[in-house]
Amino acid sequence: MKAIRGAVAAACVVAALAACTTGAGVDKAGGPGEPVVLTMADQNSDLDYAPAVAYFVERVAAVSDGRLRIEVSHGWGGYGPDVEQVAVRDVAAGKVDLTWVGTRVFDTLGVSSFQALTAPMLIDSYALQQAVMASDMPGQMLHGLEPLGVTGLAVLAGGLRKPIAAKHPLVAPADWRGLSVEAKRSAGQTNTIKALGAVPVELGQGGPSRNEALTSGRIDAFEMFLGAYLLSTRPPLAPYVTANVNLWPFTMALLANPARLHRLTKDQQRWLATAASEATSRSPQLADQDAELVTQACAAGARFVNASAADLDALRQSLSPVTADLAKDPQTKAFIDRIDALKASTRGEPPLATPANCPGAAPSAEAKGADTRALDGVYRWTLSVDDARSHGTANDQRHLDDWYPTTFTATLRDGKWDSRQTADPGTTSGTFAVSGNRMTFSWPAENLTLAFTFTVGATGDLTLTPVLPMDPGDQFVWSTHTWTKIG
Repeated sequence: MKAIRGAVAAACVVAALAACTTGAGVDKAGGPGEPVVLTMADQNSDLDYAPAVAYFVERVAAVSDGRLRIEVSHGWGGYGPDVEQVAVRDVAAGKVDLTWVGTRVFDTLGVSSFQALTAPMLIDSYALQQAVMASDMPGQMLHGLEPLGVTGLAVLAGGLRKPIAAKHPLVAPADWRGLSVEAKRSAGQTNTIKALGAVPVELGQGGPSRNEALTSGRIDAFEMFLGAYLLSTRPPLAPYVTANVNLWPFTMALLANPARLHRLTKDQQRWLATAASEATSRSPQLADQDAELVTQACAAGARFVNASAADLDALRQSLSPVTADLAKDPQTKAFIDRIDALKASTRGEPPLATPANCPGAAPSAEAKGADTRALDGVYRWTLSVDDARSHGTANDQRHLDDWYPTTFTATLRDGKWDSRQTADPGTTSGTFAVSGNRMTFSWPAENLTLAFTFTVGATGDLTLTPVLPMDPGDQFVWSTHTWTKIG
C-alpha cells in the first residue's frame, strides 16, 4: 500500500567546504528565486533508520529559509549487501550529490581512520559516544576520506548495537560459537563475529531479507540498535536481546561530491555547514532512545537479558585480538587510547531498565507464528480529503484533490498480501504473519516490515493498531479506517 509520506564539528565542515571552492562559486541549478536542490542517496526505504540524517535534511531547509533543499532518493543501490560502498562510489563519481553511510564500511574501501569507532566494546555508552563526538577526533577521521574522492561533512552519532538472537541469548562467548550471524560488509564487524566463534553471513539491506533468513534458518543472530530492530525485524523471530552488551555505536558519515560543493555559493556552503554542525551536536541525543524503545520492544515480543560481570570480561577477552589488530595502525591506536582515556573520565548511563514481564524465555508460539488462513479474504477502505487534511501526512496539502478520495482493496491469502488503490494503478504485495493478536506485514518493494495489533469484527472486518515506531504515512494509510471485508 503506497504510503503518502511526506563547534569543533562546525570548524571541520567549514574547512571542508572552503577546500572545495576558490571563491563565491556559481550554482547552475534553478533560476532566480528558485531553491537549489541537492540529491542525497539513502540505502533504506526512509530516514527513520537515521534520525540524525533526517535532522540534517530538515535543518538545511530551515537555515536557508527554503533556498537550499535536499531531495532524498531512497532505496539507492537496490538493497544489496554492498549498497553503502556503492553510495560512496556514486558520490565520488557525481551520480548523486550527497549520501550517508555507516563509518564501519570505510575499512573495505581502504580508509582506516574510522576504525576506532567500531572497535568492539570500546564505545559502550551513549555518554561516551557524546564525549567522542564533542572531541576533535571525528574531524580528524574525516580527513582520511580524501583518497576516495568525497568530502566528509560530518560524523553523526547513532544507536548502540546489541547482540540479538533467535534461539537463545548471547551473553558469553560460548553462546556465539557455531552460529550464523548477519554481518554487514565491514572488515571490523566480520572479524568481531569470527573472533567469537561465529560465522558471518552477508545479506541484502533491510528487514525483509533478514526476516526471511531468520525464518529459513540461514542466520541465527545479528547485531542492531533498538530503533532499527523495531523498524525492520519481527521481534518474535529473534526475541533475545542482550541489554548490557553494546558492541559499538552506529556512527554515520555525511558525504558530498566535491565538484557539487564547488558550484555552491558561499551562502549555500554556509547553510550546509551550519546544518551539518547542528546535526553533529544533536545526534547523540537523537541516538539515546533506548530507555523509551525498550518498552516498545518488550510489547513487540522481545526478551531482554543481561550478561554477568564474568560474561562481560570473557567477551572482552575474546575480542581483545580484534582491538590489538586495529591498534597496529598508528592513527587508530592513538584514537583508541584517547577514547579509553575519555571512558575513564566519563560516567555512563545506568543499566537499561526492562519491564518486569520482559526478561526470560520467549513463548514458542511467538517464535513459530500462527495459521494465517482465518484472515484470508478481500478487504476495502477509503481515505478522504478530510482524512488526509486532519492527519497531515500528505506530500502536498495544496493538491489533496489529486489524490483523494482513494479506495484501497487488499487481499490476504495463504500468508501473502497484495493491495491496489484507485489513486495509483500499481499493485503492491508481500507476505504477512500472525502471532496472537499481532499481524506483521513484510513489504519487500519498500524494504519495510510493519507490525499491527488487530481485532476482527462480527462480519470479519479488520481494525489495525500500529505497533510503534512506524512512519506516520504508513500509519495513516494502513490503520486510519477499519478494513471492511467484502469477499
